[in-house]
Amino acid sequence: MRSLTALALFAVCVPASAAPVPKERVEAEKVVGVWKMTLDSRGSTDVNLTIEFTQGGRMTIRQVQANGRVTEYVGTYRVTGTELPYEVKQGTATKAETLTIKKLTATELIIVDPDGLKEEFVRVKKMDEPKKDK
Repeated sequence: MRSLTALALFAVCVPASAAPVPKERVEAEKVVGVWKMTLDSRGSTDVNLTIEFTQGGRMTIRQVQANGRVTEYVGTYRVTGTELPYEVKQGTATKAETLTIKKLTATELIIVDPDGLKEEFVRVKKMDEPKKDK
């Protein structure tokens, strides 16, 4: 009886471990942030494009054109395994497609579109994030 009481007391004192976080949610959380394109599908490294993924499933694509004008598209996304389906408004049209995540680390994101075109991004640090025009 004494060992049973000691075992029960031990069980109460040992903190319960947190439930494991599903891998899919971890991947979705990893993508949150601002990413700057470093290599586009044509092999160009001179691309001034960023994608911002927010916690709530919103995304904003910003591209600075050669004339300095900023083009911005706002939409939604989600991460499902290695797939990143998204939808953005482009004027009166809506673009929707599913990208495949080929690599996702704390600092690097490589995606491939349905046509097999690959694009590479690096995470932008907070102080490097582009300022929004008001």
